[in-house]
Amino acid sequence: MHICLLPPEILLRIFSTCEYDEPICPRDTLASLARTCRTLKEPALDILWQNIEGFEPLVACLPKGITKTDIRGRVVGETFEDPRTLKRPLLNGECRFIRRYTERVYSLTILPAHLDSIDDRVVQAFISAPSLTPLLPNLHSLDWQDDRECFFPLLRALFGSTITSMRLDFTTRPPSFAKSALVASLGARCPSIRELHCEYSGGSQESSDAIFEALCGFRELFRLGIGVLDAQTLLRLASLSSLKFLSLNLETYNINYTRSGSTPTSSSHLEEVDIVALNIQFISCRSVVLRINGNDLQLYDPRDIPDLIISVLECFPYTLEKFNFEFDYELDSYMEEDIFDDPSFAFGFDVVAPMLSFSHLKYLNLDWICTSAINDTSLKTMAQSWPQLEDFLFGSAVRWLIPPSLTFIGLIHLIHHCPLLRNIEMPFNACPVDVNSAPFSNTNPSEKIWRLFVATSPIVNPIAVACQLHKLMPELVTVGFYDWYPDEFPVPPQYAEFEADWSRVNDFLQVLTTSEKMR
Repeated sequence: MHICLLPPEILLRIFSTCEYDEPICPRDTLASLARTCRTLKEPALDILWQNIEGFEPLVACLPKGITKTDIRGRVVGETFEDPRTLKRPLLNGECRFIRRYTERVYSLTILPAHLDSIDDRVVQAFISAPSLTPLLPNLHSLDWQDDRECFFPLLRALFGSTITSMRLDFTTRPPSFAKSALVASLGARCPSIRELHCEYSGGSQESSDAIFEALCGFRELFRLGIGVLDAQTLLRLASLSSLKFLSLNLETYNINYTRSGSTPTSSSHLEEVDIVALNIQFISCRSVVLRINGNDLQLYDPRDIPDLIISVLECFPYTLEKFNFEFDYELDSYMEEDIFDDPSFAFGFDVVAPMLSFSHLKYLNLDWICTSAINDTSLKTMAQSWPQLEDFLFGSAVRWLIPPSLTFIGLIHLIHHCPLLRNIEMPFNACPVDVNSAPFSNTNPSEKIWRLFVATSPIVNPIAVACQLHKLMPELVTVGFYDWYPDEFPVPPQYAEFEADWSRVNDFLQVLTTSEKMR
């Protein structure tokens, strides 16, 4: 082996390297390397065990005589119906042997299927192991996505002072005393947590108080995602000095309750708030993510969204830099087909008007709403109000069939008044304009824009459109647009034609870009 590969730090870096989000050394390769030589063994095992899913890897380390088998020699636990089990409790030597691997685990993910694959004997063996330290003594990240209380003793056995990031998914069953007690114990058992996601509110005032006391035990809590608590508890949470990112579950949100008359309370240190559901002022927050997932959709009519946006934005300062309103599901698979061409779902300028005062805005994501009622004049006003805008996602996430009011002129206004733009995603009528007249003639080309997504935009004369796009955005290589899949979504005849025309635009952009490079 070359001398450069002898330092363990070099081997760890090589074994953990990823390409296109995939490790260059998959798990079976790491296992083979660990058996190759002593030099490779420890670094390979460290990476192999660094991030595991379920308890099956630990059970697989046990001697064959412990795992229960049937008369044919098949290991019980190979199917969903036969969970892995043990014939007897673990001996001290076996516990020490497993510890050689458990002390390497930094990240653990538990899904319901992982717990379905083990029985109570495995659980009891792990929680009864003769050790004063947690089951995984160096665990830093825990993602537990099961709320069955019979597994809570095993979950508690994982709690320890080394954990800095934790996610507890307790959303599939109603609140209970056992859940509240477990969450309330986190402050004492895991005092080093910096990031906690637990969409659980306790179900009662007493439980909420206990959970809040636990959260106060986190000395370094930096990011918190939790169920919506009562107003007083939420205000106290916002006052935690170390907390910078606060995420609240929208499931119990009531937009009419937002203006309930209570005196607003300020929080001056938060940098990002994920959901705001109460009358609180976050006077130094720079980023807001308002998220609705599929389970919450039944609570809202999309036409109520303007009131929701207004009520949320009232809680934030004019120095806000990011507003991201997103839906965590595929809207195309949810909405009834007739909604896509229903004009009542096209929001007007009144939805955007409350945001015009946020002159520091750099990122705006309203990509799922229908913006067909917004015209060029309105977009010009928006662009003039947000001169620092860098990312603009506007009505592009759904295959709306309502023709857009925006035209190529609106796109030019956006480029003219927002010189820092780099990403534009919006539908518009792509018809060539007079390049010798304003606003085209007095708009400087933007070399920062690298992405343009047009969704289902109508188009006329694709070659002329490609030439004008290239002149406005010389670094643009391709234009993104929606592909239509007839088996999943019927293609209106005119949109099938638009798809072919946008493909021609991309072909011609490639020619223009290549010719520029050859000069």
